[in-house]
Order: sequence, then C-alpha cells, then structure tokens
Amino acid sequence: MCASGAHAADMPIKAPPMVAPPFSWTGFYVGGTVGAARTKADVSMSTVNGTPALYNPLDIPSLNAFGSPSLSQTNAIFGLKAGYNQQWGAFVLGLEGDISSFHFSPTVAAAGNPFVTFPGGSAQMSTNVQTSWLATVRGRAGFAVDHWLFYGTGGAAFANVKYSNTYRAFSPLGSGFDFEAASASQTRIGWAAGAGVDYALYPHVILSAEYLHVDLGTITASGGVTTQGSASNATFNFSTKVTSDLVRVGAAYKF
Repeated sequence: MCASGAHAADMPIKAPPMVAPPFSWTGFYVGGTVGAARTKADVSMSTVNGTPALYNPLDIPSLNAFGSPSLSQTNAIFGLKAGYNQQWGAFVLGLEGDISSFHFSPTVAAAGNPFVTFPGGSAQMSTNVQTSWLATVRGRAGFAVDHWLFYGTGGAAFANVKYSNTYRAFSPLGSGFDFEAASASQTRIGWAAGAGVDYALYPHVILSAEYLHVDLGTITASGGVTTQGSASNATFNFSTKVTSDLVRVGAAYKF
C-alpha cells in the first residue's frame, strides 16, 4: 500500500487545456466588395407656358405625365473599402469608406399623343439617366459574438448623376414641329443606410455580407421648347430622384 501511494504521488499532473483568447475586432482593415444594385430614377416634368403660350392649359397635365417616366435597372457593382473598428466588450463601433463602379444608364422612349384637345397631335420623348461611380462614408455599430460581428450602418453617399432628354412634337398651338432638349450633370450628396454581418475566417481575413439602401436625392434640369415658324414657346422643368438597393459580399485584410 505504501508503494502504491508513492507511485501515485509521482504521476505527472496534466496541464489544463489551452483556451484561445476571444477574437478582437479592434483594428484597421482594407478589402474589396462585389454584388448587385437595383437602381431606380423617377423623373417628374413640369411645363410652364411662355408668352405667347405654346400649350393649351387643358393639355399640360397629360403632357407632364408623358414626360415623367420611371427608369430602373439592375447592374453589377464592385469596388474597394477601408475602415477601422474599436471594440469594448461585445460592443463594436467603426467607420468605413468605400468607392465602387456603379454603371446605371437606362433610356426610356415614349411616343404617342399627349394632347387631349388635339386628336391630330403627336409627341416623342427620349429620356436617359446615368451614373458611373458611387462612394459612401458610413459609421458602423454592432455586437460581436466571438468571430461574428452583426452591425447596422449609416452615413453619406456620393455619386455623379447625369440626366438628358430630347423631345419632338406636333402640338395644337404650335406652327410646325416643337423641339426641346435638356441635360444636367451633378455630383449628388445623399445618404446610405443598411445592415450586415462580418465573419473572421482567420485572424487577418474577414468575410462580409451587406445590404445598403442609397438615396442620392434629386437632380434638376430645364429645357426651352421652341416651335417652327411661331413665337410660341414653353419651358420643361425636370426633377429626377435616384435611389438604389445594394446587396454585396466582400473580403478584407485586418491589420
């Protein structure tokens, strides 16, 4: 019995298993994104008669509707991002900026007779809205569960938006055909908001999935309408509101 006790006392004691420290989200990161954007441009036209007037007041509501199309398109979107996170316990705050290729360029052509007082009237209008790039600067706030980070995000959005149209018509008060063209190009500042999830695949590799709603506000343009052989005239005023819904995935390197 004494020998057995001595033998047991001499047995080595196993060290407790090593426990990996929780993942820390604090730090800078850079990466890329790819996804799709469903973008919509809603055009609203307002007609103002000149002196002498070119359009019968009874025709203006239907003419405005004729020149107010809704354009939509789904396009691929890809770009670069960079940001910084700071973690306190499970709470994470961050700031992220990104810039993406954002090619939206639908054209809508309309043809018909918008003049309710003139059965012999006709009109044609072509409308185009374009964007080429999109950038955002957003704050992020979320909760970390070890290698997972669930967050909401919101901030400013920037994009160059272009509007253009051409118009030709045969109207009741004109003398011959009416003509109009308008264009505008502006760098719009709007807002973006959404939510996403990050996953730390490795200590320095972070995967992400994100949804953003982007509102770029309204771009305005005006075009004067002239008619052949007559002093009658009018002005078309356009306002175009551009919004987009983005779904994208990404990968980043965390320093």
